[in-house]
Amino acid sequence: MTKKITYQRDEFIKTIYQKAKIDKKIFFLSADFGAPALDAFRQNLSPQFLHMGISEQNMIDFACGMSLEGNKVYTYAMAPFISLRALEQHKTTTCLMNSDVCTIVTGIGLSYANSGPTHYSTEDFASLRSLSNCYIYTASDSNTAKLIAKKTLTQKLPTFVRLDRHPFENFISNVSIKDIDNGYRYLIKSKLKKKNILIIGHGTIINRALTAYEKINVSFQKKIDIIDLIRSKPFPIKIKKIMQKYKSIITIDEQTSEGSLGSLVMENCNIKNKNIECLSLPDNFIFENLGRNRLLDKYGLSIANIQKKIIKLI
Repeated sequence: MTKKITYQRDEFIKTIYQKAKIDKKIFFLSADFGAPALDAFRQNLSPQFLHMGISEQNMIDFACGMSLEGNKVYTYAMAPFISLRALEQHKTTTCLMNSDVCTIVTGIGLSYANSGPTHYSTEDFASLRSLSNCYIYTASDSNTAKLIAKKTLTQKLPTFVRLDRHPFENFISNVSIKDIDNGYRYLIKSKLKKKNILIIGHGTIINRALTAYEKINVSFQKKIDIIDLIRSKPFPIKIKKIMQKYKSIITIDEQTSEGSLGSLVMENCNIKNKNIECLSLPDNFIFENLGRNRLLDKYGLSIANIQKKIIKLI
């Protein structure tokens, strides 16, 4: 990994900001001042920046109205509130009306530890992917977030971009706009023709899969590939074909089990003669104040448990 640690949301917002300086039809609506990159937008492009207050549902309706006037609108707020709280607005305005609105869902998973279950966004993926007529992207590092931002500037359709709250290192593996178009990238790809295990993850939780991989015997590593799923909706057609080459599949998702990435993969994979292990958070509320890493360890997403699952399938 590189040593540079950056925030996904800042890289995303800065990309939109640079384009907005030229295109005055780009607007940014926020229900949160929680990103340093918003300062430049608010100060230098104040006519294109609207702070909506803590009113996410109203903000989505407002964004839809602005898009109907020919504007491109970005909305930004904390993940649990801009997704679940405003779900009906997303259904009946952005998605049903085919609005040119991109919703930035910031702080997915347990990003807001230790704020408790009201602030954890562990069901947003299941909820958002139930909506028709939309695209869903999840960034695993800041480089990916930046390219997703560039992609959204070329699309005129309802889009959700899921970002982490905390800064992380970028992966050594390069990401290109072609990867964004394809909807995925390989983080690890062996040269063996006979495939054994495919690990699929999205978001920063995939860092744990990479660490587990590095701890495994080198002879086992040759049997493992790791894919970063960038676009989960529409599900990449190429991945449907890729999954058929593997004997076993492991999914890793910082969401509750119901409707998680594991569910998505099983919906799109011919599971005959395949072993599929779906690693996720349990289907219950989490109240402990242990910090994000310790919560992940406790609730089934520890590096040791991921390593154990890999070895079991090998």
